[in-house]
Amino acid sequence: MLDKETPAFDKRRRIAALVREELVKGGFFCRTSDHRLFYFLRSERQLYDLDQRPFQHLLASMSGLSATETYFRFVLDSLQTETGRGRAVEVYTLAHFDLGTGYLTISDGCGGVWRRERGGAWEYGCNGDNGLLFFTESEAEPWTPEFRCKDRTLDWFLDRMLLSDHGELKQSDQKTLFLVYLLAQFFPGLRRTRLVPAFLGPQGSGKTSAMRMNGVLFLGNNFDVTGLHRDREDAFIAAVSNRVVVALDNADTRVPWLENAIATYATGLRYRLRRLYSTNEELAFEPRAIMMLSSRDPHFQRPDVAERLLPLRFERPEKYISESVLFQELSSRRGVIWGELLMKLATIADDLGKNESPATPFRMADFASFGWQVFNQAGKASEWLTLLKRLEGAQMNFASEGDGLIAALRTLIEREGKVGPLEVGELFRKSSEIAEVDSLPMSRTVQGFGMKLTNMRRVIEVELGVKYMEERRHKGKRFITLIAPGGDTGETGDTISGKVASSEGTE
Repeated sequence: MLDKETPAFDKRRRIAALVREELVKGGFFCRTSDHRLFYFLRSERQLYDLDQRPFQHLLASMSGLSATETYFRFVLDSLQTETGRGRAVEVYTLAHFDLGTGYLTISDGCGGVWRRERGGAWEYGCNGDNGLLFFTESEAEPWTPEFRCKDRTLDWFLDRMLLSDHGELKQSDQKTLFLVYLLAQFFPGLRRTRLVPAFLGPQGSGKTSAMRMNGVLFLGNNFDVTGLHRDREDAFIAAVSNRVVVALDNADTRVPWLENAIATYATGLRYRLRRLYSTNEELAFEPRAIMMLSSRDPHFQRPDVAERLLPLRFERPEKYISESVLFQELSSRRGVIWGELLMKLATIADDLGKNESPATPFRMADFASFGWQVFNQAGKASEWLTLLKRLEGAQMNFASEGDGLIAALRTLIEREGKVGPLEVGELFRKSSEIAEVDSLPMSRTVQGFGMKLTNMRRVIEVELGVKYMEERRHKGKRFITLIAPGGDTGETGDTISGKVASSEGTE
């Protein structure tokens, strides 16, 4: 920089080359398929995102350059450009599982990993070993498993979640489903789609504490929940793209973008946004985090969203335990809980994939398939299928809470025994009359009512225990029939133009 004889043009490039040479001595640059740019520092066993402040601090510390200097900005831009055209690698969050070999590797949240061959013992390694790179959070605290076969600390952990019986799902059912959900997170190749736990209950029912417990288990005592902002969808995307665990607390107000964001996350698609201050440049962000959310007054009950949720119901306890005591005990048990989890994961990994799971009507097929594999190992596959049916009923119950359409149709069926065939306009008139008498919320137009029928079809079938049939008649008019399975439709089979799914069938 102080050499006055070297032209500034050459000086900037020489400085960039010197900095890059030094960085390559201690690590390497790589990019992901969604164009995230990383530098892996071997001494720390940690990935640094080239677009974020921690890497700039590393660069400034190593080079002595200040972030405000022209040379620094040139060096950073050069590194980003070269890395963006370099080799693409896979970066994992939490775990990696090779179905062919049965090799399971789990990040300890920091620079270490725990790995195991099929039929082998768990051993400690480092992030980056065997070419496996794991995304970590800078404030995470590593865990070390303690293998005590007689301890059932995982039961203690689940018991601290104040779950309660609700509708289709008993407390024990919810604990089982949540445990299967936790175990599924360690087999990312088998969960392209993700179920989203929804912690539901009144104020003071322990929803926030339960989410914080899960975050502390994975990342240590520095973890905390985060809030939602109506006009900050970009903040949500940044969180699920850059963190290992995201717990969205108090999702109680109507957020316009939340339902679409949940559906995108659960489906495994990338979020796409326009780059700020550009005209037409698009950025893609891959969701990496384990996401959960809590609410006492949910407004994310759209039927397709409800099918992607794991509704967990909480209730207020008679007495409260202070959080300092709760989390102190969790910290003392953290290693034992991880030891028990690793033993369960080892058993699952050894037999996973040996038997093909059956197709089910449950929409989140990856979760259904994984659970079947786990239960089948214990000879209880039929129990899992029964539990899935109850879960679907709980999802549909959640989607229909406070919905006037379901209540009006239920009254109409109880009054007349069956519904239809009725033209949509006539069904709208009858339902509106019931809604007016019972003060139920109802669509104000026939068009809105018809769209609601289409969107709520599966909810109607499960909640009312009916078969939903639809046909097109003269001039394309829609006629709806709702009848108990096996009942007389009053029509011949040839008049039903669409394929009808019963409550036991697929969509």
